[in-house]
Amino acid sequence: MEAKVINDMGDIEEMFQLKNYKNQWRKKINDSVTLITAHRGYFILSGDFDRKNNTKTGIWSLKNKTDSKEIQIDYIVFGKNDFFKNQIIFKEHGKIDSFNSKFYLVENKTHKRLLYKFFSPEIKNEIYKEAKVIYTIYRDRKEIKTDSVVYKNVKEGKYFADIKYGFKKGDHISGYFSEIVSAKDPKRKDSLILGNNSIYFIEKFE
Repeated sequence: MEAKVINDMGDIEEMFQLKNYKNQWRKKINDSVTLITAHRGYFILSGDFDRKNNTKTGIWSLKNKTDSKEIQIDYIVFGKNDFFKNQIIFKEHGKIDSFNSKFYLVENKTHKRLLYKFFSPEIKNEIYKEAKVIYTIYRDRKEIKTDSVVYKNVKEGKYFADIKYGFKKGDHISGYFSEIVSAKDPKRKDSLILGNNSIYFIEKFE
C-alpha cells in the first residue's frame, strides 16, 4: 500500500484530484449526478460529480483508513468546469478542527431570528483582519431586505451574524461572508501578505 502524509494545501489539492485515483466506483444518482468513490493507498475519496458541468458538487470527503482524520470540501458549481471551494473542514474523531477550517454553522433558527457563526482559519504572523457578512432576504421571489454586518480588527477567526427579522414560510436568505487578513511575509522583511476567505450561504424557511 502507498503511504502518504498530507502536509499542506498543495497536498490536499492533489489528493482531491480524481485523475490521481486508478480505482474508482461510480453510481448514477440521477440524469446529471454520479456518486464517485475512489481509492488510493490508504485514502478514500467520495462525493457527487455533476456530469453536465463536469465538476464536483456538494460535500466531498477524504478519509484515511489508518486513522480517524477526515477532510471535507464543499463545492459550489457556477457553470461548466467552474466551481468554488466554499467550505474546507478538517475533522478528527468526527470533531471539527475550528482553528484550521473554513466553515459556518446555523446556531439558532426561528421565524424571528437567524444566528450564523462563521469560522476562518488563522494565518501565521497575522497583523490585522476584518470581515463582513452581506445578505439578502427574499419573499415570493422579490428582494425585501438587504443588509450587512461589519467586523473590525477581530482577534480570532470566529464571527457571529445575528439576523433578526419576521420570517415567513417560503422566505429564503442568501449571502456571503468575506474576511480580509494581512500578515507579515516570512520571506521578505517589511512586506505583507494579504489573504481572503469567503463563504456563500443560503437558508430556506419551510
